[in-house]
Amino acid sequence: MIKKIINEYKNAFENLEVTNINSLLNLVDDNVVFEDPFNTIVGKNNLRELFLEMFKKLQQPKFKVLNIFYKQNLAIIKWNFSCKIFRKDICFDGFSEVTVKNGKIKKHLDFWDSGKNFYTQVPILGRIFKKIHNI
Repeated sequence: MIKKIINEYKNAFENLEVTNINSLLNLVDDNVVFEDPFNTIVGKNNLRELFLEMFKKLQQPKFKVLNIFYKQNLAIIKWNFSCKIFRKDICFDGFSEVTVKNGKIKKHLDFWDSGKNFYTQVPILGRIFKKIHNI
């Protein structure tokens, strides 16, 4: 059961566009918990707003799943994310811990280095983060 829902979730993420956000949201629990380095949100409607905001701020955001590991009701998903921001192409890898309960995604926790992968790309501020990360 978990492999089926995670595969559908993977496909929804890899094909995510502003016009088809509901294909992903149909797979999550109404009270889904989502966390990444910038956000902690609860609820399907808040998740919708997060994705809509992502499409407003970033150009051509794209997820590519590289690998999935399963254990009981948990999946660890290694992914690559790419987009354009501040007229720059950025691309980085991360991991998601995704919990499934009653056939729905209950929790999605993202793990990635926001300093190295995002803040180094921000004009002016990026110089400071590049020094911190020896880039």
